[in-house]
Amino acid sequence: MAEIHTPYSSLKKLLSLLNGFVAVSGIILVGLGIGGKCGGASLTNVLGLSSAYLLHVGNLCLVMGCITVLLGCAGWYGATKESRGTLLFCILSMVIVLIMEVTAATVVLLFFPIVQDVALEHTFVTLRKNYRGYNKPDDYSTQWNLVMEKGLSKYFFSSL
Repeated sequence: MAEIHTPYSSLKKLLSLLNGFVAVSGIILVGLGIGGKCGGASLTNVLGLSSAYLLHVGNLCLVMGCITVLLGCAGWYGATKESRGTLLFCILSMVIVLIMEVTAATVVLLFFPIVQDVALEHTFVTLRKNYRGYNKPDDYSTQWNLVMEKGLSKYFFSSL
């Protein structure tokens, strides 16, 4: 017997699809977090130890990615089993996460010029302190020369 196509069944499929997209975006965040954690040693090697606070971004991506994957799976389960409680929990959790993201983005955009000036000044000070010259054998000069010769995008994506 064929399945009856009602607006409710279409909504159920749409919710399952959207929660699948949420889960996939969480997996992407987890991948970015793992990449940030694994590439952190080379980042602190080039920028110095005072840039270690940037490694916390990898932790943040891992945590937010795991939460997003769990919410996507909970929403998919709620849509599949038609559980109102699970769907309500999922929707409320996503609204809370959305409010936190908007708040964080507002704070970042508010303080962006200050942070940009501090980061740029820190980069210039580190470059002046550690750069020895074009053909010098130290790690910092070699890495900086590779970036300048290949360009920033080719340097970061040359291993792919």
